[in-house]
Amino acid sequence: MKTFRSRKKTLTPKNCSFCKEKKEPWFSEVEVLSRFVTERGKIIGRERSGICAKHQRRLTRAIKHARHLALLPFTPLH
Repeated sequence: MKTFRSRKKTLTPKNCSFCKEKKEPWFSEVEVLSRFVTERGKIIGRERSGICAKHQRRLTRAIKHARHLALLPFTPLH
């Protein structure tokens, strides 16, 4: 019988930066959106970013919109 070790996840505190500033994620704010994208081009999840569920959904939609408008890259630069 195999035993599995549980990994400890490093969770950030649930302090939504959009709720604090009373702002919404917008596709044209590339500097703000790029903070929530990894260097590989993946969108950072709620566990690591600390954003509430409502703003995470809107952030994802804004990042995808910015990608389609060529404001953010789909893939990392080689």
